[in-house]
Amino acid sequence: MRRIRWFDRNSDDRSMRVDWRSAAIMTATLFLNFHFYQDYGLNLWGFGTLPVDASVLAVAVFLLTALFFIGPALAVQAAQRPVFFLIEKSTGAIPAFALRLCCVAFLSLWIAKLVAMPTLWAFERIPGRELSAIERGLIAASLLSFLFFTGLQSTRTGAKLALFNSKLGIAVLVAAFIRVHDGWTAVPTGFASAGRYPAALNFCASLSELGYYAAPLGLFFADLVFRIPDRKQLSLTVLTGVALPLFVALSVTGVVGVATAASQLYQPSLNPTVAMALWSHTAGSAMPARMLVAGITTFGAVRFGVRALAACGPAVPQGKLKLYVLVFLIVVIAALSLHPYAAAFLSVYDTCAKCLVVTAAVLTADLVIGSKEVTARRRFDAVGVAALLGGVATALCLPQEYTWAQGRWWQPWLLPSYGMGFLICLIGRFAQRLSVFGRR
Repeated sequence: MRRIRWFDRNSDDRSMRVDWRSAAIMTATLFLNFHFYQDYGLNLWGFGTLPVDASVLAVAVFLLTALFFIGPALAVQAAQRPVFFLIEKSTGAIPAFALRLCCVAFLSLWIAKLVAMPTLWAFERIPGRELSAIERGLIAASLLSFLFFTGLQSTRTGAKLALFNSKLGIAVLVAAFIRVHDGWTAVPTGFASAGRYPAALNFCASLSELGYYAAPLGLFFADLVFRIPDRKQLSLTVLTGVALPLFVALSVTGVVGVATAASQLYQPSLNPTVAMALWSHTAGSAMPARMLVAGITTFGAVRFGVRALAACGPAVPQGKLKLYVLVFLIVVIAALSLHPYAAAFLSVYDTCAKCLVVTAAVLTADLVIGSKEVTARRRFDAVGVAALLGGVATALCLPQEYTWAQGRWWQPWLLPSYGMGFLICLIGRFAQRLSVFGRR
């Protein structure tokens, strides 16, 4: 029987090296969970037969990984410093502090959504038992206390817990696929097509919507892997922790969707999601237990968010102060989880996502231009701030949501804002170098 050691020696020492396998296993939970299957699994529409769709899916996964994960990860590994050190170096101390607050707000809302669906929803579906807001808040707080405790353990312990969650996430997909076995004959025809809309528009829409989930997480992934010693191990981490789980989650979810639409479990006028494959035609008494099992798959992603949340805040010494901070965060996130899709919360989440996406672009541009020198601490960096403001302004000027088909919407700001931030930073750094050479 395998045992988990909850406390490893020097587990909080950020100067220690990290095993790339542990980092990959913990990152894989971001995609191998029910929340990702349900909200983002069917975003990439089909283009033809299953082999064609698989090829297009591989291209989409490559672009998402290259744009939003590889750049920041290479930047922190080259500097061998945490990601917030590079953010302060690229933008200045004051913008970096504002971005820390942005990360805390984003992660709090992100964790609240993971906890709410489907874990809290399962308790609300218990037959003959209607929970009050206080009861649901207490359940959320208890669950978050457990996840904070287990999420702030050593990297080795976190990897063991994450491996269990990833295996359970894959098992949920397999169970959904088996349950719609009468629709397997439709799988070779490929995913659902975009109808009369151009394939290029369909692909960009799908890529932007998937990037809306993945792009902000690239910074937190980078902070996790900066202690990996060499690029070979970093490449293996990106491949097995990001690209492979993302491809598996999207492809299997798409296959389950096709089989569900052709099976007897399909309910007309609704999307053939993993939830439909798992719970359609299920007795009400059995629904809460099945939803709780699906909810456990999100625990690994929540623990990833907890570790990132701890890295975002300033160093808090052990003792009562740290305990008070953790209790405060648990209470806030528990309250947010009661209404995770409220309009005000979604607006804050969207704004924070824009800032994090452009920040990743700035770090990637600094890596490309070769800005490796460590400069003195400054309040503002003109080029970095200009790139950040330019990218966010681009996102705000474009439509926030654009509906181009019935029930189809996407984030048209994502790729243009990333490109604008990257371009402004690249041109600005190049101009700085030319001015330095001119003075010499």
